[in-house]
Amino acid sequence: MRLRKFREREGAFLVEGADLVAAGLVAGRRPQAVFVLDGSAEAAAAAADPAMADLPLLAVNERVATRISTLETPAHVMAMFPLPQAPELARLRSARLLAVYADRIADPGNLGTLMRAAAGFGATALITSPDSVDAFSPKVVRGSMGALFALPVYTERALGDVVDELGGPLVYGLAAHGGTDLHSAALRRPAVLCVGAERAGLSEQASRLVGEMLTIPLASPAASAVESLNAGVAGAIALYEFARRGDPQQGKGRP
Repeated sequence: MRLRKFREREGAFLVEGADLVAAGLVAGRRPQAVFVLDGSAEAAAAAADPAMADLPLLAVNERVATRISTLETPAHVMAMFPLPQAPELARLRSARLLAVYADRIADPGNLGTLMRAAAGFGATALITSPDSVDAFSPKVVRGSMGALFALPVYTERALGDVVDELGGPLVYGLAAHGGTDLHSAALRRPAVLCVGAERAGLSEQASRLVGEMLTIPLASPAASAVESLNAGVAGAIALYEFARRGDPQQGKGRP
């Protein structure tokens, strides 16, 4: 399952590590198969876990585990989960919508971090552009630390189509320089927050649809030494600011 074409062909993706497998189970996802390294303490714990009672639990030796795993040292517990079927985007329309759009993010760690921030700060969904890294690749799955199971994820969607399907929400973009100071921006909802690659920033296609660019102010003198924040960190800061504002219509949060 290292390659995207195999994940798409099988309709499944690999989750490595007992904690990540448990996160999928807690989210109500049922794996197609759970592989445990025969004789390991983690395998014994998995076999004794009531949550695993009715699951297809397969004990494998180290040679087989190595062939399944994408890690240099295979995890003692791994599982194949079906690729999730997210609801139609139009069903997510609401006054409180906050969708995160990952535009040309190629680094798996950045996308995984962005997923964690999206889930942690209450985003409605995460959506990736056609030229972003696959959201279900092993490195992204590990980087998400289980957040992949906590919110709807949509892949290979053009931003224009996303905006149309969501009913024309406000579109914000993150820019290293020249945008509205994040702290003073209105940050209204429903909204789509576009996060681009660290060096390249947002694509021209995405930039044309952005209604307001946002810039995260950097403290001096660090600003002279740091050109920009990476996509995961920048997205997390912006999402925190949305969450901090709360719901103005209900008097929650600080302006």
